[in-house]
Amino acid sequence: MRLTVLGGGGFRVPLMYRALAGRPDIGIDEVVLYDTDPNRLAAIAAVLGSTPGPTVTPVTDAARALDGADVVFAAIRVGGDGGRIADERRALERGVLGQETVGAGGLAFGLRTLPVMLELAEATAKYAPEAWFLSFTNPAGLITEAVRTVLGERVVGICDSPVGLVRRALRAARHHGLAPDDPAAEIDIDYAGINHLGWLRALRVDGHDVLPRLLSDDAALSSFEEG
Repeated sequence: MRLTVLGGGGFRVPLMYRALAGRPDIGIDEVVLYDTDPNRLAAIAAVLGSTPGPTVTPVTDAARALDGADVVFAAIRVGGDGGRIADERRALERGVLGQETVGAGGLAFGLRTLPVMLELAEATAKYAPEAWFLSFTNPAGLITEAVRTVLGERVVGICDSPVGLVRRALRAARHHGLAPDDPAAEIDIDYAGINHLGWLRALRVDGHDVLPRLLSDDAALSSFEEG
């Protein structure tokens, strides 16, 4: 199977590739990296070249990248890091939330990203109509909803923020003695929301909710991002 990565010059690509290299049973034998920045693309391709795994094909032409793809993974940042900095700082300067997905910065990012993602969705419909499209581009919910208007049910929006929040909160609770540091403990969570707009409502370790203790401990809260 062929996996096409839109945003193939991104810093997360080596992590994804190593995961694929460790799971040959998934059946991905070629990874096509597409990016508009040839320098970043070349750098990531060089990094991947040192890891045994699926064949790596770097390209700067979207049509060529998508042609025959079985799975498309989209993680692009229109405007680069400079665009993100501008979006977030302009919002913060006006006293509103700058976060790039649910704040005012996210709306600016969405306006810049939507046209590009819709073009890539149209290209996917043309060159890889049977492919599954995994959307990892922010603002995640907005982009996923828009792409589904083109590709329908074959679009899946994904985000690592919910599981990341749970892991960081649990680590903080254990580090500060608010939860037992037992790798065999049974963990149960109550989470509501999607992507970056969500709430952790309970964090149970062996049946005991440690979230109230975590919320009342300033030192523990200050030790991780969401806190």
